[in-house]
Amino acid sequence: MSHCHDEHASHGGHDHSHDHEHDHSDDITPALQSSLYQQINFDEITTLNESRRDAGKAVVKKTWAERLSAEPELESDADEQLLMTVPFAAQVKLHSILLRTSASQSAPKTLHLYINHDNLDFSAAEDLDPVQKIELSQTSDVQEIPVKRALFGKVQRLVLFFVDNFGDGEEDVSRISYVGFKGEWTKLGKAPANILYEAAPQPGDHTIKGTSVNEMGTHRAKVQCPPEVYPTKYCCKLPRNFEIPPRQANIETLQLAFNAKVDQPKQTIMPPRLSLRVAFPRPSAIIANEPPRRLLLPLIPQRGVKYGWSTAPPRSKHRRFNQPNSGIPAPTTGPAAALKRRENTTPLRTGVLATKKGMTSMFVGKMRVPCTVLQLDQVQVVANKTREKHGYWAVQIGSGSRQPKNVTSPMLGYYEAKGMAPKSELAEFMVRGEEGLLPVGSQLLPDWFQTGQIVDVRAKSRGMGFAGGMKRHGFAGQEASHGNSKNHRTIGTTGPSQGSGSRVMPGKKMPGRMGNEWVTVQNLKVMKVDNELGIVLVSGAVPGPKGRTVKLQDSKKRKAPALPYRERALEVLRERHPNLDAQLETARQRHLEIKEQRQSKAADL
Repeated sequence: MSHCHDEHASHGGHDHSHDHEHDHSDDITPALQSSLYQQINFDEITTLNESRRDAGKAVVKKTWAERLSAEPELESDADEQLLMTVPFAAQVKLHSILLRTSASQSAPKTLHLYINHDNLDFSAAEDLDPVQKIELSQTSDVQEIPVKRALFGKVQRLVLFFVDNFGDGEEDVSRISYVGFKGEWTKLGKAPANILYEAAPQPGDHTIKGTSVNEMGTHRAKVQCPPEVYPTKYCCKLPRNFEIPPRQANIETLQLAFNAKVDQPKQTIMPPRLSLRVAFPRPSAIIANEPPRRLLLPLIPQRGVKYGWSTAPPRSKHRRFNQPNSGIPAPTTGPAAALKRRENTTPLRTGVLATKKGMTSMFVGKMRVPCTVLQLDQVQVVANKTREKHGYWAVQIGSGSRQPKNVTSPMLGYYEAKGMAPKSELAEFMVRGEEGLLPVGSQLLPDWFQTGQIVDVRAKSRGMGFAGGMKRHGFAGQEASHGNSKNHRTIGTTGPSQGSGSRVMPGKKMPGRMGNEWVTVQNLKVMKVDNELGIVLVSGAVPGPKGRTVKLQDSKKRKAPALPYRERALEVLRERHPNLDAQLETARQRHLEIKEQRQSKAADL
């Protein structure tokens, strides 16, 4: 970097004039990398013992291009000490502090740093032990002072205590002209902007247990791991009190705007979210010389689990064979028998949808355990599937958020009737009985899982594209020489002499697409849960690349969490969302009203 030297030869003048023009354009690009300027909450900056009000705030507000300007400047008032508190709008991992003072005796000499302290004054700062003590230089250049990153990994409020200056008691005024910060940051309540890494790559940690190249599409998920990042520091926090995303407000705004237009009969405007089926009604929907009526919906045949597995007409369903009253045992086919067979392997509780963020490691005693970081993003209960209506018990879970313009009209109505914003991912988790169902709209946090319990993780493996037989199925290949010509990695013949004619049998191992298949890793241990960060740490590797959505549920082959913990988790869930039934009913009534308005408007058109 190029700096202007000796600009503060004496404090009385503060002359920043130059004999020649300086070009500082080369300083901007490197300095803006890892800059935390946009993450500072300038309105809440406080400085004690400043001679002019909000002088400390003005110094921090200086951009990198304004770092060499003499004004504004922070000066102490009663003595040489200054105490500045800088809050951040995000969670920050601090790397260094940028500071510019002067070459005079008014330059601060000792700096004490404190983190995450509210209303800290001079007496409290002198009594507390600083997180780090820094000796400053007496120079007019911009000093980049590195900090111990392991101690400043979760910073939301930074306190800078300038203890003394280079006057050694002769100078009672300390002056600072620029303060800046560099590091990494993550918005509160969002997914981490930086992936968590392990201290050193361990290839064995990324092998999924019980799988190999011959058994699945992918068996390794490599992570690039810079050694300077501490392995067990995380990057973001989720709010304790979840709020509905702002996209719901957009839907309500459209609804209110449409209702205001309905009252004006002369204006003909297209209602929002008008599907093609309503825009172009069938001839039977609008009858001449008849008042407008609701559109006719297509008839849906009532044949499904409720009426039996078979969809054949009643005349083909023979009822005089295999009757239990004739001494023959009850049939072992059908929905009830199928659920009974899977009863012991069906979890008691629902699972969640999480996003794979990467791998890290943690120590249990002296043993290093590789872990995968899974993050929960706005996981809510969308619907419940019942035995009477659907043939089985299940909970539909949604996660993330999606813009309404990217959602189809039927799905917009589906979410509208439940009073929630559209979700980016939907999945069903089967449960053993009715006691496993949850209220619609409730949010599941990481504490839904108990530390130490065993879980199953299911996701799609990493896609590898079109692969040959040696890579896809582990074939040995052909000879490297001895008459072999350009067939070293081919699979050889596929059809002749296989029986049943010279043809290719179904299921023959051949080249094709590899990976991107559902893979389940069972019996992983939950190492840690954190509601503030919104993460669940499970031991071992998880299929899929970073950013892949995975299904996390209680293990099928191991015992579920104890009954007291399950009851307490349900009680905490109901305390967090006390009025879900009333909110759901209100959303349904509102949806029916808006739906009636849309249909009447479409009939008029």
